Amino acid sequence: MKTILKCAVTFAVTLAVCFGLLCAACAVPLGAVRDNLTSSADKMARHDPHEMSTDGIYHSVCDNYADAVLFGVCANIEDVPADVIDARYYDDGYGAAVGIRASLSGYEPNVPYARYWHGSLMLIRPLLAVFDLDGIRITLSVLILLLFAIDAWMLFRRNRAAGVIFLLSAILTQIWYTCTTMEYMPVYIIMLAGIPLYIRYAENDGALMVLFAAAGTLTAFTDFLTAETLTVLMPLTVVFMLCPQKRDNRASLLFAVYSCLAWGISYVCTFLVKWIIASAATGMSIKDIALSQAAERASGLPEGIGSHIELVFAAIGANLTMLTPAADKLNIAGIGVWCVIFAAVCLFVGCMRTGRQFMPGAALILIAVLPLIRFIVLANHSFLHCYFTYRALMPSIAAVSAMVWYRLPEEKKKKRKAR
Repeated sequence: MKTILKCAVTFAVTLAVCFGLLCAACAVPLGAVRDNLTSSADKMARHDPHEMSTDGIYHSVCDNYADAVLFGVCANIEDVPADVIDARYYDDGYGAAVGIRASLSGYEPNVPYARYWHGSLMLIRPLLAVFDLDGIRITLSVLILLLFAIDAWMLFRRNRAAGVIFLLSAILTQIWYTCTTMEYMPVYIIMLAGIPLYIRYAENDGALMVLFAAAGTLTAFTDFLTAETLTVLMPLTVVFMLCPQKRDNRASLLFAVYSCLAWGISYVCTFLVKWIIASAATGMSIKDIALSQAAERASGLPEGIGSHIELVFAAIGANLTMLTPAADKLNIAGIGVWCVIFAAVCLFVGCMRTGRQFMPGAALILIAVLPLIRFIVLANHSFLHCYFTYRALMPSIAAVSAMVWYRLPEEKKKKRKAR
């Protein structure tokens, strides 16, 4: 009960602080960011809304549309906190990037977007006073790469295998393409900034629960539904790799479930609070709008998909395809390769009963499977936006890699070390 109370207080304090910082950031005068908003709008208007950063590689897509929408919301915030709560932007069919210029010319916003907090404006609005789109992307990319380097260094110091697995999972999910789009960055900043704390409190279950509650709140406050589970599942994997023997299989599984609940309840409550506040402020039923959008993202059938069952398989297949340098959303060869690898790993883990050290298999299997469940639940969204949702597989790769490593016989590891 004490832990639940601490998590509740953490949620409330985190949300209040975040909203305060968002209002403070949006209090930066529109005149101070006008020039950089105009420059950014012109740059995005010259590019496709969804453009490959590297020709022929689908997972390299830069989401200029999402960044234009975020800047569009920013261009319509003058009255704080009213405009922060009633988030709107302008789009008359010529695209969100063109809509930014229209907003700056006095056109009233016509697209409601109050279902999200748009918390990333805490960083972006002040940065707009100094940089345009390119400068902000570079600044946030440097932050992400710096945090990533610090995390890798700390993990290598504590446990070399954990450091290698962390690097491997980041490479296989192409972390560098995160730097192409502002929309992709918040979950990585939250995850990477939090990992040193998870390392510090890896053996303190109560402190970890509080951290997960804070992470769930921050994720819902800043993310646009990209790879949100990264902020809970990757830290969980790190904790289990650093302290594999602290908890037995049952205790580890319960700890993983409780951690996901602390994160998930905070995540959902953050959205609920926004919908309640926005509905009260605008007189509109933001909850109904948000739930209708959620239903579309879960089961809406995209063009070319004939049934929900087909959509589920397409969503999983598309996200597996993104782990390969494929030019298309669905690539049978890419899917086949990863299915073979998965089958080989299952066979190895099932046959190798002993290893160098105990590893909580049930908890790691849960971590590995949850992103796939996410793809199934939000099948429409996961299929259409596989070029960024697939990054949720980073902890899946790390969890499976950890199970394989710790199942290797000790004598083989000693031989490798000797070499």
